[in-house]
Order: sequence, then C-alpha cells, then structure tokens
Amino acid sequence: MVKTRKAPAKAKGGKAAVKVRSKPSAASKSTKPPAKKKAAPASAGSTKAVRLTFSYDGPAVKLVSQDRVEMTVPPTDPLKGFGKQKGFWAELRNKQDKTLYRQVIHNPTRNDAEVFPDPDESPEQSIAREAAPKRKGVFVVLVPDTDEGDSVTMCRSPLDKTGPGRGIRAFASKPAIKFRRFKLMK
Repeated sequence: MVKTRKAPAKAKGGKAAVKVRSKPSAASKSTKPPAKKKAAPASAGSTKAVRLTFSYDGPAVKLVSQDRVEMTVPPTDPLKGFGKQKGFWAELRNKQDKTLYRQVIHNPTRNDAEVFPDPDESPEQSIAREAAPKRKGVFVVLVPDTDEGDSVTMCRSPLDKTGPGRGIRAFASKPAIKFRRFKLMK
C-alpha cells in the first residue's frame, strides 16, 4: 500500500505548524531487533500491470497481445493448495516456475451453452446445458508487471467427453492441469 503524507497545515501568520515528537523513553525501547518486512504479494497495491489478450478456437488458446498498462491489478487468489482444485485460472510464474500470482476466472473457452426448452412442448423442463459447436472468442487476463514475472501459465480442468456429465459438470469433474505457458516479453 502506498502511504502519502499531507503537507502541514499553515498556522496564523503564514508559517507551517509543526508537530514535535519527544524521544521514546528507555522503558519503551525494545531490545529485539526490528522484524524483517516480508515482500508484498505481486498484486498488493500494484498499478503496473500486463494486459494479456488471448484468442481461442475450440480448446486451442493463443496469446494475441501483451500490453504494459497503468491499472490496479485484482488481488491474487491463494498461491498454495491448488493441487486438486477444479476450474480455470492464470498464473504468473518466475524463471524457477514458482507461482507469484494467481487469478481464478470463469472458463472463457466453454464448449457448452444454455438451452431453453419450448414452454409449449415441455412446460416442466428447466434450462439445460448442452454441447455447443466449436466456439471462437477472445478474453483478457491482467497480471502484475514485476521484474520476477517470466511467464503466464493457463490451467484448466480437462473436459470429460464421455458419459452423461457434459457441459459445466464435465469441465469441473477433474482437477485442473497446466495446458499452456506463454513467455512474457520484457
């Protein structure tokens, strides 16, 4: 977080009012050395970002562009404990393959669609998800622009193409795996 200080208020006569602090007493001094500050997560208060634009054609994803921008980056999702999680996310990683930032997002490469039943033919049937034709589209991911950031890895649960559990259920049936890695330009 960036701390700002206000300029001192001017007192009567045009001179700035100054607060004077007394020195701490010997009793209030700590004998412990000051604690080391931990490095802030990659997204904490960061206004330097890399906007990554991806295109997809069915399950294939490619990086179309990357732009350095002045934007506030969303907070990182947890960096650990994702081994058996299901879903879709992007990870900013360093050269040693350590995750620096994670952004969980809705699956932009969906292979299904909501289907609304004809109320005249089946009034009791609810909205359903069914396999959709091969879809195309574009989506954007925002990651912090850091010196350590080397690549962005895309992770998603593999699609189960067999059995009745298609659509969203098929997507969330297995833990996510890394499916693409994109090197960042410096």
